[in-house]
Amino acid sequence: MKAFVLPIFLLAALLAAPPARAEATYESCAALAERDPEAALNMAQTLKLRRGEDEAAGMHCEALALVAAGRPADAAPVFYELAERMVQAADELRAPVYAQAGDAWALAGQPAQARRAYDQAIARMPDAAPYRLGRARMQALEEDWEGTRDDAAEALALDPWLIEAMLLRAAANRVLGFPQAALVDANKAVEARPHDLEALVERGRVHLALGDRRSAWADWQSALDYAAATGRTDHPAAAAARQYLSR
Repeated sequence: MKAFVLPIFLLAALLAAPPARAEATYESCAALAERDPEAALNMAQTLKLRRGEDEAAGMHCEALALVAAGRPADAAPVFYELAERMVQAADELRAPVYAQAGDAWALAGQPAQARRAYDQAIARMPDAAPYRLGRARMQALEEDWEGTRDDAAEALALDPWLIEAMLLRAAANRVLGFPQAALVDANKAVEARPHDLEALVERGRVHLALGDRRSAWADWQSALDYAAATGRTDHPAAAAARQYLSR
């Protein structure tokens, strides 16, 4: 079907005219969430008042807008409540909404709540690597290193080149006293992404755990060099490398 193109003079007139009020649909609300979260929140309320599927759509748009507005702690319970209500939905539809709740709680710095949401997502889609990875991150924040290692291993079984999962398993094995196993993952991560700051910093930690200070210092210096070359000197991994090298 041929695309409809407005004549230039008509397009200019429309741009100069006051914008018409957008119809409240999920698509228009979700599109609005990124560029104008407050307007999207208002549209979401209109959708929620309609009940039924529109109410669910409004809840989801509300949560998206809250994240975009920098309010993940407010968004997370909305995502979670929506997922809880989706009792008739297929697991493939329900699990991602639980995961969005987990992501929002993670952004809000609430790992225990995030892990609970990821638990629900994994229960419905156990073969989804991103959900395993999300829970592994939260377990690392809670210093549950065995849980971190298990979930990172599951994620890697599903996606063998998931770099963050390699680094989480490396960190877990390092802390649990298995630095040789940690080095396997750290080496693989650096080989896959030679300029990855987090991979270089973690491999430096593993080298230090193995008593190889020279290799540790080399990795941390490489991380600082790459950070400087790419304008990322304020990256948390660069800050960690500077701290290690200053000792």
